[in-house]
Amino acid sequence: MQIYCPKCHMGYEVDETLIPDQGRRLRCSNCLEVFKFDRSGMSESLSQLVSEKKADKEAEPLLADKLQEENLKEPDEQTLSEESEINIRDIFVRLSEQSEKLFQAEKELPWYKRFLLQLKTMLGLNRRFNLKIIGAVAVAVLLVFMYNYRYEIVRTLPVMNGIYKTLGIRAKIPGEGLEFQNVNWNYRDVNGGKILEIKGFINNPTLEDIDLPVVHVELLDKDTILLQSINQKPTIKQLKPDGRVAIGVIIKTPSPTAKYVYLTFIDAY
Repeated sequence: MQIYCPKCHMGYEVDETLIPDQGRRLRCSNCLEVFKFDRSGMSESLSQLVSEKKADKEAEPLLADKLQEENLKEPDEQTLSEESEINIRDIFVRLSEQSEKLFQAEKELPWYKRFLLQLKTMLGLNRRFNLKIIGAVAVAVLLVFMYNYRYEIVRTLPVMNGIYKTLGIRAKIPGEGLEFQNVNWNYRDVNGGKILEIKGFINNPTLEDIDLPVVHVELLDKDTILLQSINQKPTIKQLKPDGRVAIGVIIKTPSPTAKYVYLTFIDAY
């Protein structure tokens, strides 16, 4: 009788008298597949018979060296146990060898690399979940830093101002780089009343075009307490490098106790 392994299709010639009517479980000596064979020639994989009890104990090997004698032997339970112990022992031996190689490789590393490796292990950076948490915290800290120091960042990298604008974040101080020049102020009588006239220039000493913001004027008393304020929108929107523009601000009915005039720039009119 010719028997074929259902997994690797290895063929064996076996005396049909060794196969009972109810069939027998056999083991292929080539791929070690355990299968059931009966006289009808049908076989089934052990994975389909996993629920049947004592399947492995009743399995019989088809050993190539025994087929010449056309003899099948029942698998020895003790032999299988010894083979399992040998396999487990081999696994532990290989793991021990690999661990020893890793320890030896770690010892051969420079001291700073060993320190970084130990630090990584101590902080749990060798775990993916921990890396995700640390990455999220790092991104959050970076975003906070970029917001709090946005003015300094834009001064160093002007191109970043476009990114901040896209996000709707103001990253430039209004009128930064502009200068007030030749500012003077005096009172005049007009229609029986007094007005305060402030004149001067706004100069751009930088090498880039700067948008002109609103000029904010404050009148202060001798103790620098705010008395009055007024906003003056410039006549042009942008000032070229080395350019300048005249400003003229008139304050009607100014406070008679005003001692100082303070000029600055603001965003809104």
